[in-house]
Amino acid sequence: MHRGSRELISRELAGAREYETLHEADAAESDRPVYHLSPRIGWLNDPNGFSYYNGRYHLFYQYHPYDSFWGPMHWGHAVSDDMIRWEYLPAALAPDTDYDGAGCFSGSAVTMPDGRQLLMYTGCATYGQDTLGRWRQTQCIAVSDGDEFIKYAGNPVISDELLPEGGDIYEFRDPYLWVTGDGSYRALVANASISDSEATRLVVYRSDDGFSWERQGILFEDFLKIGIMWECPNFFELDGSQVLIASPMNMEEEEAEGSVRFPKGNNVCYILGTYDEENEQFTPCRERADRFASYHPVDCGLDFYAPQVKKLPDGRCILIGWMQDPDMANRHDASIRTFGMMTIPRELSVRDGRLHQAPVRELGKYRTAVGSYRGVRIGAEDVRLDGISGRSLDLELDIDGSGCRELRIRWAQDESHHIELRWRTDQSVLTIDRSRSGQSEEITRHRPTGLYSPDGHLRLRMIMDRWSAEIFVNEGEKVISVTYYTDPDAQDISFSADGTAVMDVTGYKIDIR
Repeated sequence: MHRGSRELISRELAGAREYETLHEADAAESDRPVYHLSPRIGWLNDPNGFSYYNGRYHLFYQYHPYDSFWGPMHWGHAVSDDMIRWEYLPAALAPDTDYDGAGCFSGSAVTMPDGRQLLMYTGCATYGQDTLGRWRQTQCIAVSDGDEFIKYAGNPVISDELLPEGGDIYEFRDPYLWVTGDGSYRALVANASISDSEATRLVVYRSDDGFSWERQGILFEDFLKIGIMWECPNFFELDGSQVLIASPMNMEEEEAEGSVRFPKGNNVCYILGTYDEENEQFTPCRERADRFASYHPVDCGLDFYAPQVKKLPDGRCILIGWMQDPDMANRHDASIRTFGMMTIPRELSVRDGRLHQAPVRELGKYRTAVGSYRGVRIGAEDVRLDGISGRSLDLELDIDGSGCRELRIRWAQDESHHIELRWRTDQSVLTIDRSRSGQSEEITRHRPTGLYSPDGHLRLRMIMDRWSAEIFVNEGEKVISVTYYTDPDAQDISFSADGTAVMDVTGYKIDIR
């Protein structure tokens, strides 16, 4: 029987839990979103271990409880019956060994045949830093014993000796687990090359029992060098396609027909393709002859990174991501005791060769209609509608823009500030713009994205939650996520156009109390 390295929780984990209990109430409710998951206290980033276990949804997350800024990574833990209302559990992991004392980085979870839950995560060691100050990164496991997650005495389970030739032990992280048809386990881990730091490989490892691992091969290598270090990979089958999702760092900006396909910096891309299970190799589909044809953005907004995907027992593939641009984090007011939020979980589908996303259907049971209008004519003067206002609202819009050149939607608005979505109908381009949010000039301020269907008709679902919006475009063919920090009293929502647009709109309040 495999046993953990200790029977009792460590001093570091006990300290984190005590801090949670003592300081959870320090976080002002008004600083939190209403229905997006935020940290119990302190800092949150990547979703980890997203799973359905013992009849409930579990979500772990990168977590620094002691400050609202990034720090030594723990794993926070929350559970839910419907992926909308979350209940905090005590922190699950703390950096408390020599192999993970600098941080318990991202990872995933599966259920074992004996009913236990297995977590695999990246441990950042307190020893052996390189000249750049980078930590040694290895893959480690912890297994539930019913109450606690016990770190395996044999950790790390994937280390130097299992790297591919030329692999960099300092850029080796974010294992994504799945169970194959024969009951064996696979882990997909991102790894950079020592000789070429811009070359990322996604390496497959195999285990029969979850404890002893061997390298199986290279699932995919980024020969085109789309950014560096493809963090947080996901790999799954959906609607007859194999889907690879990853988060390349430090990409160069890529423009396409008046829009920004990928902005400069950290992004998330998806690739559809086929999977040779026998040889553990993924082959992308190519739509066009150009070199970037296989790569598509998962989210076309300003704040989205490191998503994790889980296939549920009911067959749905659900994605949840960190709603933040990593480059723009750590720029908030230090008086805020919590920082970071997750997206609404999204149902994924593949249609017409593209990934589509929709808010999980469970959100619908918390909606109450507050206003519905048909055939509203929008022109040069701002239009405001009774009931269609506030910071937390779910809006459904159906817009005929054939009579206008540009439509503008503004929200989180007062006399000085607003967030804006602009639709240039003549170019079939949507632009998200937060340049009037009152935030630092250093943040990314706007991003244009091209639409697939340039027909003068636009369908939007805008899910606003105090400090953020997720905008689902044309039944989820594109999604735009953005965070902002205008004054909370900025409550107006307005519509205007160059020319005339005609709009149907229904607004819903969401109450999860």
